[in-house]
Amino acid sequence: MIIIGVDIETANLHGAICEFSAVGLDLDTGAELFVVTSLVDPGDVDWDPFAMRVHGIRPFEVCGKPAIHAVWDRFLTELEYQDAKTGRPRRIFAHNASFERSQLTRALGDRMQVEFECTVRMARRGLREFVPRNHKLPTVCEV
Repeated sequence: MIIIGVDIETANLHGAICEFSAVGLDLDTGAELFVVTSLVDPGDVDWDPFAMRVHGIRPFEVCGKPAIHAVWDRFLTELEYQDAKTGRPRRIFAHNASFERSQLTRALGDRMQVEFECTVRMARRGLREFVPRNHKLPTVCEV
């Protein structure tokens, strides 16, 4: 099976994506199949100070970087290539997938047609006894 992890960072809560990352792994061999990661220029948007404290990305760092549509196209190309190359099932995961999906949908519109499974939801269901305090990504990774 192939698993793909997706993560985004946002400048604000209005679909202003400032970083996109995806990694594809072959679970059978442990091989890394692809990495698509880039800072993203969200254009002329208001940056939320709280978001900048969370991810540490500043407006000057993304100036001139690719737009989300270009980075998304690279990601879709990798998915298509892996599907054609391996023909094997794949699962795409995101931590707090509803947030990732909503922000990507705001940024991409109808082009956002990829479904993510939510690792927060999975942790809440399957790791209750191991992760009692919260389901933030660092906490879940400790288990």
